Amino acid sequence: MQCKVARLTAAAGEMAPFPFIKGAAQCVVVVLEIIDQAAKNKDDLQELAESIVNTLVAVRDTVIEHGPTSSLRFQNICLEFQTYMSDLLSQLNSDRRSCAGIRRLLKPKKIADEIGTYRQRVDAVKEEFLIRVATSTRLGLSDVQDQVDTGIMAVTRAIEESQKYVTAAINNRSDIVHEEIHTWGVSQSEKVDRLFAAVQASKEQHNYKGVVREILWGDINLKECTEISKGQSVQDFDFDEYDASIENHDYPKIVRVYRVQAGQEERLMRRFYGDVDRRLYLRHPNFVQLFGVCTTPSCPALIFHGSTAKRQRVFDYYCDLSTAKESLLFSIQIVSIGVRRSNKAVLNGFKVSSGLSRPTGMGPKNG
Repeated sequence: MQCKVARLTAAAGEMAPFPFIKGAAQCVVVVLEIIDQAAKNKDDLQELAESIVNTLVAVRDTVIEHGPTSSLRFQNICLEFQTYMSDLLSQLNSDRRSCAGIRRLLKPKKIADEIGTYRQRVDAVKEEFLIRVATSTRLGLSDVQDQVDTGIMAVTRAIEESQKYVTAAINNRSDIVHEEIHTWGVSQSEKVDRLFAAVQASKEQHNYKGVVREILWGDINLKECTEISKGQSVQDFDFDEYDASIENHDYPKIVRVYRVQAGQEERLMRRFYGDVDRRLYLRHPNFVQLFGVCTTPSCPALIFHGSTAKRQRVFDYYCDLSTAKESLLFSIQIVSIGVRRSNKAVLNGFKVSSGLSRPTGMGPKNG
């Protein structure tokens, strides 16, 4: 049985790429064959054979388990064990004349102890190798862990740097956008201010003292010249009055155009501006209201609301209201105009009502 195991071990040595096992196993096979022939029913030699085979199996399994990376000490032990078995085989071959001689050679305890020593050495080297492998594995895992930690730290730093860069870029862009918005807001505010100033300037340009419109002479369309009342003083004939229309305005107007004569320009303009100032703030239902003025020096004009077709007429007064008497005269003039209009309206109403109240079929009496 032990010889069969040794043959299988030798065969395993041929299959595996470990020639040092093959040599030791072949020596063991020969020794075991000799022991089988000389050790019939001898327990002590059977134990020796088992010890030899167990030692060989231990060497084989250890080397095969750890492969080509086995320590050189395994090879040395195998070679020493092979040398020992070769020497033992030589001694057995020299004493093969009788089985008794073989038993005497193999029976001493020294041989079993020597073989057991090889087995112990194999076990010790195996334990040492396992410890070395475990330590190397632990160190390898530690190195791998360090590399992983280093990689994680590098990735973390890269992420943090990227985050800082992105945050800085966003903040920088935000500042730029904020500055652009602020600049745009200031620009728009300045544009609005300029537009407002232009509108105000335009309004002021087209308004006389901010009260009435200042009309360009080209926007006045004169139509029919109206007759001026003969009851007014001679100085009133420094102007002509017209029915007219104003560009971009729908309702008819009355336009008083002052006649500028050579040598009379200064006097006429004084009168024109005096008339403007007297009528500028005048608000009364009995007076035609001032709509606007034309300050063109060659043809100054006053533009009034209304139309002569509606029996509206411009009444003039030439006092500057600087005294109580002049103020009283002006008030009497206004009241008298209002009374005449009221009486006319009452008279017209009486005529209409009288005609409606006369009984039907009644006529004048016969004389």
